[in-house]
Amino acid sequence: MTRINRAIRILLFVATYCTCIMLCSVAHSQGAASKNVPPTLLQQMVGTWKVQQRMWPGAGAEAINLPPSIAHRHLMAGGFLQEVMKPAKKSAKASFTRTAFFNYNAVNQQYEYFSLDSRAPQMMNERSDKTEEQKNPGKDSIKLNGGSFVSPQWGEAKNVAFTYRLTVGAIENDSQTVQLYLTPQSGESPKEFLAFEYVYTRQR
Repeated sequence: MTRINRAIRILLFVATYCTCIMLCSVAHSQGAASKNVPPTLLQQMVGTWKVQQRMWPGAGAEAINLPPSIAHRHLMAGGFLQEVMKPAKKSAKASFTRTAFFNYNAVNQQYEYFSLDSRAPQMMNERSDKTEEQKNPGKDSIKLNGGSFVSPQWGEAKNVAFTYRLTVGAIENDSQTVQLYLTPQSGESPKEFLAFEYVYTRQR
């Protein structure tokens, strides 16, 4: 009986220990999630915005103005900012839909940006460095680094590979600028250039 009682006590101890570990893990996860509160910048981005787009076909090239668009931004559960952009005027030729998600991941301590544009064949995904912090919440721009993709055509170049990064600007006087930079992965001296720019103006 003594050996049986000892075995029962050991089993009870192990079960209790495992339960404590599980509860601590759940509490830690809940605590991390509770800290994932949208930063000031994301909160300021909520609303309806007029968007002027410009595209550069290459380094040193002149900008091409694209038709005006409208972007609707709102906060989703979990602190994600969702943006859906479409042309301001309906036109079969210029029709497109661009959907983007912007978030601050408190667990990874990184800003995360994801976008999908019907005008392009690839999804874009960028993350900030872990050291990228807002010294002045709502006033500093956020720099995010992406990966690489192959564009069927950009300017006169075809099937060219690029690395990319994104800058999400601060909001000043109800205006915000988001810029996409590309760097060709081939050529004698590839240079980074501003490839796409979105200038947002809050709609009253």
